Amino acid sequence: MRIFFLIILLLFTVLLSHGCKENNTSEKIFPVADSTLIAQDSLAQIKDTVQQNPVISYKFISPPRQNRYKFLIEEYDTIGAKIILALNRLDERFIRKPDSIVVPDTILNDKLLYSPFPIHLGILESVKKILLVDQRVQAFAAYKFGNLVYWGPASTGKKSTPTPNGLFHTNWKSKKTISTDNEEWILKWYFNLENFRGVSFHQYELPGYPASHACVRLLEEDAYWIYYCAEQWILTKDGEFVIAYGTPVIIFGEYNFKGIKPWLLLPTEPEKALVNELELTEVINKHILTILSRQNERERILNPQLSLQQ
Repeated sequence: MRIFFLIILLLFTVLLSHGCKENNTSEKIFPVADSTLIAQDSLAQIKDTVQQNPVISYKFISPPRQNRYKFLIEEYDTIGAKIILALNRLDERFIRKPDSIVVPDTILNDKLLYSPFPIHLGILESVKKILLVDQRVQAFAAYKFGNLVYWGPASTGKKSTPTPNGLFHTNWKSKKTISTDNEEWILKWYFNLENFRGVSFHQYELPGYPASHACVRLLEEDAYWIYYCAEQWILTKDGEFVIAYGTPVIIFGEYNFKGIKPWLLLPTEPEKALVNELELTEVINKHILTILSRQNERERILNPQLSLQQ
């Protein structure tokens, strides 16, 4: 009888302990965009961290030239290796070339934490989608309603064939096309920006400096992302006129071919590697009325019943 009583008491204690644990935690598992699972509390912490702009320090390392990308994966995991590629504006092929590369002291599974662009831009809160390309820092960013949702490295036009600055839109796209400059150049995930000059987003080599023939070169995963995220133009039936513009794209800034690459200043002068929010707002302000007007016109064409109700 005494043994039976002790067993009952033990079971009661275990159940009570388990019940307290459930009552003291609200942790739930949610899938995120990159298919990893993050607890709800952890996700909230990451969002808070992003909003507070966590201080991440950077340093130079000189990894072995042979199998350097493999070395990065072994040292920093695949996520860290991709972040390091983006920070150095390099792809897997060219990561072996520099004597030293910039790496962060902390690797977190959130690429936005390493963005040179501001997390939020108030001037864009009414803009559904927009892509920004800063030639000075050789990077692009995607914003939705003023919030940064994506960024990546770029390689814009070299000195003899510069990428033009200004307001553009994503026009037409092709999963694969052949360059008009060289038939041997296969351009994947191509999205045209300037139809008559052939300026576009597309995947191609990223050597760590401006090297294109006026296009905006991207890593394949970034070109793929833009290919499916951005919108195409809408033309008249005869194809002669644009009746609705695609996703707005602002290209701005000037790369200093004689100076130090901005991202190489991350360890010593990190502010010079970032896109200044005030300067960026001034650039966008020059085009914001046109962007909003064209956005409204596209909505009117795609949703004529909505415009009639208004």
